[in-house]
Amino acid sequence: MLVRSLELEEFRCFRHLHLVLPDRGLRLVGANGSGKTSLIEALYMLATTKSFRASLERHLVHRSSGSELGIPPYARLAAELFTETERSTLEIVLMVDPASGTVRKLYRRDGRSLRAVEFVGTLRVVLFSPEDLELVTGSPQQRRRYLDTILSTIDRAYLRALARYTRILEHRNSLLKSLAERDQRAADEQLAYWDEQLVTYGAYLLVARLRFLAEWGPRLRDHFQALDARAQVLTTTYLPSIDLPESLLSELAAREVADAQVIVGARYRETLERLRPDELRRGSTLVGPHRDDVEFLLGEEPLTAFGSRGVQRLAVIAAKLAEIAVIQRVTDDWPVLLLDDALSELDQQHRAHLLATLSALPAQLILTATDSDVLETPVLSSLPLFRLKDGRLELG
Repeated sequence: MLVRSLELEEFRCFRHLHLVLPDRGLRLVGANGSGKTSLIEALYMLATTKSFRASLERHLVHRSSGSELGIPPYARLAAELFTETERSTLEIVLMVDPASGTVRKLYRRDGRSLRAVEFVGTLRVVLFSPEDLELVTGSPQQRRRYLDTILSTIDRAYLRALARYTRILEHRNSLLKSLAERDQRAADEQLAYWDEQLVTYGAYLLVARLRFLAEWGPRLRDHFQALDARAQVLTTTYLPSIDLPESLLSELAAREVADAQVIVGARYRETLERLRPDELRRGSTLVGPHRDDVEFLLGEEPLTAFGSRGVQRLAVIAAKLAEIAVIQRVTDDWPVLLLDDALSELDQQHRAHLLATLSALPAQLILTATDSDVLETPVLSSLPLFRLKDGRLELG
């Protein structure tokens, strides 16, 4: 998969940008605040529909957007994609309601309007950034989001199940709050439908995560070993909130999907029934994929507690390299690789290892840095070097 061109209008600091990307990729140098991360962010949004750094989507739209034309603020992102078999154009338009500040997003592929669940996964990317460290050190929500993002781009059924599960969870939580004063029997009757829906889609999500981790985990281990041969073995374990013993998790990943979902579903129902009084008291769904976690283990100890910051960063790099391999295997296509100032916190040895590994892949590679010296290396010499200043690109 290749991004042949990228066009931005009123996005972040870019009033207008049209960039033709070489097949192998490019190097981009710019000071902090010059817009280099915004360019990476645009590509990431075209792949996932979400920003990896904006807490408020209205901040994605240039503050002066629309004023010259007398229209509400807007931003537009578009990319032309090529694969071995097809060519397509992706477009996202963000429109800001001036009164409320809310943002409405429109998605188009080849000029045809799509829902987000139909749009995601046309472009697939793997992002490396300094903030990736939160995959290890951050909250369980960060790790759930990581799994959901990957699986949503390679498995459209997962994305649909996730969207439905999220809606069902909202309805069920609202119902739990309203039933707090009812007796147990009345609550059971009203929750029966939502319980079954929650179990159906929740079991799908959990089994899909286990199957992904079963393939991703060994690759993670091997890449980490290549990065640091002296370190202990790096593994991960899935921490479900429903009653699933650890001995059963690997067995579930190896079973047929339908059989695994039946087993998980039965355990999920039992856990919901057992926790019914607690859920009614708290007005919230206490178990399910939205409460699960993934733990990184160095040897037999938690990486967060017993790994140095340097070792944690190597673990994240290994995770990303494993992600690339799984995406390629599942889709039979290489994702676009985005490195946003990801080399700055690596020592020379590990920087060289990462660049040698990535440059050997037949994938498009887009790297940014504040210091051109970081990108001046023989393995990247075939990639043109651009400099970015005040939202404008210059070659060399």
